[in-house]
Amino acid sequence: MTSHLGLLILFAALVAPVFAALHRDDLQTGLWFAARLFGALVGGALLLGWVLYLAFN
Repeated sequence: MTSHLGLLILFAALVAPVFAALHRDDLQTGLWFAARLFGALVGGALLLGWVLYLAFN
């Protein structure tokens, strides 16, 4: 896996559960927090990438 998108998804998939385990006590809210954090990490990076692409091209 050498693409930036693949590495971004891998990073988000590894970071989100760790942060959820550190910040939430029960399993249900931890899973929900991890899913939202994963979406925020991937979506935010894609959005920022498009903003920077449009700004500098």
